[in-house]
Amino acid sequence: MNQNNQIKRTMNPSNRTHLALTATGILTCLSGTAGATTIFTENFDGITGLGLNGSPVGQVTTTHDLGFGGNLTGWGKSGAGTIHAVDTNNTWSAGTVSANPQNWGVMFWQDNVITQTLGITDSNTIGTQYSIDFLAAGAVYENAGQVNNGTTDGLRIDVLRASDSAVLHTFDHLTAQPVGAGNLGFTAMNSTYTGDGSGDILFRVGPVNAGQGRFQGTIDDLSLSTSTIPEPSSATLLGLSGLALLLRRKRSV
Repeated sequence: MNQNNQIKRTMNPSNRTHLALTATGILTCLSGTAGATTIFTENFDGITGLGLNGSPVGQVTTTHDLGFGGNLTGWGKSGAGTIHAVDTNNTWSAGTVSANPQNWGVMFWQDNVITQTLGITDSNTIGTQYSIDFLAAGAVYENAGQVNNGTTDGLRIDVLRASDSAVLHTFDHLTAQPVGAGNLGFTAMNSTYTGDGSGDILFRVGPVNAGQGRFQGTIDDLSLSTSTIPEPSSATLLGLSGLALLLRRKRSV
């Protein structure tokens, strides 16, 4: 299996195909993009208090700027050096870092975990399908021996019930190693869950393969949305009605 697709219970709710019977009895493909309402986003650019220490060459492989020990409003943290962060908009060259607007992603060392402190409103309505979207990539700091191994290391996203921290769902993604200079290798990922009505949820993000002395991955642009299947058009409904009438007439012959 492609390691970029190793997520439990994944699907893409935006690509759905619906079949409808027309009045002539021919199957018609009704393709459309499912409607979606975003109820939570986190781009991690609000990290403060970072100890910036990318000098002089930046992150191994990518040369991106680096920081550690940061804080992020709305999230708790645990583990050595948390929050580790990588600025994917800026790189080091000849001992100098570029000066682009910062774009931070959170990196996870072997024991690093971040957990939301408050639940997300309307995030667990019974029977509602929810979509978790995020960018994922490998991770390393300035020591090449600490890079994720590309096979068993990765990101674990737990969906917790906010009221008691019970784990309702767990999604694992095994991360590919960083790609090259200026390219961490972010891949867009998607997972879904169906609400059970037991209370709002919050996210916890940490390592898949904890305690191995390596970074496990990087996350950015995390979001949660609801998705809905488009209703059949009036023409489709009329077609179905016509087909039903046709079938009744055939039975009476």
